[in-house]
Amino acid sequence: MSDAAAELALQTRLGAGAVIEDESEMTDRYRAVLVQTMMIAADLEVATLPADLGPMLAAPSIADRIAVAAALQDEMGHAQVMFRMLEDFGYDTYELLFERDAAAFKSFYLLEWPYEDPIDMAMAQVVGDRAGYTTTLDLERHCSFGPYSRSLRKVNFEEQFHVKRGEHCIRYYMAQGPDVRRRVQESLDFWFPHGAEWFGATDDVKSRMDQLHYRIRGHTNDQLRQQWLAGVVPFCEEVGLTVPAHFDPERQTYVLDYELPILFDETTGKWDFRTVTWEEKFAQWKRGGPAKLPGIQRLQSEIWGDELW
Repeated sequence: MSDAAAELALQTRLGAGAVIEDESEMTDRYRAVLVQTMMIAADLEVATLPADLGPMLAAPSIADRIAVAAALQDEMGHAQVMFRMLEDFGYDTYELLFERDAAAFKSFYLLEWPYEDPIDMAMAQVVGDRAGYTTTLDLERHCSFGPYSRSLRKVNFEEQFHVKRGEHCIRYYMAQGPDVRRRVQESLDFWFPHGAEWFGATDDVKSRMDQLHYRIRGHTNDQLRQQWLAGVVPFCEEVGLTVPAHFDPERQTYVLDYELPILFDETTGKWDFRTVTWEEKFAQWKRGGPAKLPGIQRLQSEIWGDELW
């Protein structure tokens, strides 16, 4: 069968709702899109290890430290699932983790910033873990590659737990008086725009649609962002936090109180809510945050154990 005929046959099967179970059923293009999706997911899971080390060491109690350790154990288990699946496509896990250039890891801007305190850790779970959960739940429900979809059932069960743990902690902190509430609001002010941009460029400028074309995922960037907003905005309003988004009853949708994209000002440590071009935003994402390279490089040097307890 020619490449064009194979592509047409695959698209016909996918359009009829078929589930792919083996690499032999894939075209080269489908395989490339699927592998890229799994590679990014694997890297994002690994990036949580250096990001969460600080909160583990600064945990205010042994119970908090155990909770962070448990979440990290979950994330490393998720990474193991992703990398093990990549081995079936000819990749070497050790090489990907320990011999690849740290700059080549596919991280997201949200994961490239250190946490200042346990409040940041909890808020990052409310905002960031919810964003990750929104993404992986979409993959579980819609991915046309059956082994990947099924592997995400346990992943999503645990990611939902991380979100709930963050919400539990934020509720606790919001009951601790005005000084602590101000710190929680400050943390939300930092992390919320990170979460909103987790889903990438808005649909009107996104040009690469292969994930949707091959049913690797089921929803667009803006649709996923809307699902995330529908979870995080009501929670913030419930606990008394001011969030830069609201529900528009006329449009029956959640709306940001600013227009994407915006830039984070590393000099002031605050978001500049003036809209910029997507080229400027892409450039900031490419530069990355201050914790990306040191975190991945430390992970690759394996110097973790003695400090953990």
